[in-house]
Amino acid sequence: MKKEKQRPYLFTEAVSEELNVAFKNLASEIMKDSALSSKEKSLIALACAVAIKCEYCVKAHKENALTAGATMDEIKEAAAVASQVRLGSGLTFASFVLD
Repeated sequence: MKKEKQRPYLFTEAVSEELNVAFKNLASEIMKDSALSSKEKSLIALACAVAIKCEYCVKAHKENALTAGATMDEIKEAAAVASQVRLGSGLTFASFVLD
């Protein structure tokens, strides 16, 4: 079974090959091991995807995190942290009705 092309790359490829290559190179550079491991970066990306409520992104970043060596416990914990941040930001925003 052929793996489906990741959605962002469908768009960048449709715009131009140059944009597609530039986006892939940027993603590779950001996600490589450096001060943070690629596993840690994958968990951060997953948490961000949860926080912005992007279903496709959650699925893609979960797969990337698993590939980078993350466990399901680490994935669930990253998602829980993101959920807490999202809840906190909602409560903070709601507090403006008190002004």
